[in-house]
Amino acid sequence: MEKSELKHGIKEWLLRIDLVDRRPEEIIALNFGLFEPYGLELIGSKVYNLEDDDWACEEDFIPTERTCQGITFDDNQTWQEILSMVYSIIEELSAELSELDLLRVPHITTGFSDGDLLIVK
Repeated sequence: MEKSELKHGIKEWLLRIDLVDRRPEEIIALNFGLFEPYGLELIGSKVYNLEDDDWACEEDFIPTERTCQGITFDDNQTWQEILSMVYSIIEELSAELSELDLLRVPHITTGFSDGDLLIVK
């Protein structure tokens, strides 16, 4: 899947979540978690800790459509390439959709569940 197609799929997913699920005000952080075989999920948390990525295990907000459906990653891409592309897309969408209530949190990260999180904002 090309980056533009992937970005479109993630954008449509975020727009659907924003329509269906009201993010509670106490949610201060979102994590776009990557997993293998490659997929993307979203959780929100009431806590955030720059020094300890385990904050993302506190799943205080789980959208109805937790996993982004309909996106695929090329089998020939490395996990580093996938992480880089997803990071770039989340960064772009957090700016483009800054008025979306879902994304109006102080902290957004992404990364693989068994690795370090990258700070988007």
